[in-house]
Amino acid sequence: MLVRINGEEQQLVSLVNITTLIARQKIRPETAVVEYNGVVLSRDKWEDTILKENDTLEILSFVGGG
Repeated sequence: MLVRINGEEQQLVSLVNITTLIARQKIRPETAVVEYNGVVLSRDKWEDTILKENDTLEILSFVGGG
């Protein structure tokens, strides 16, 4: 299944929800914001949102520093 993540096409071999995708990308969920097909998706919807062919995601991860 082909999806676009942060502007790059990626092939996924199985059905996956956003929670699992975030873990596979090695992103800390508490620092991430996900835009799913043009809509910012609240964290409580990640588990129930299964990616489908041609979905588009933008994943932003905030980093602090000093």
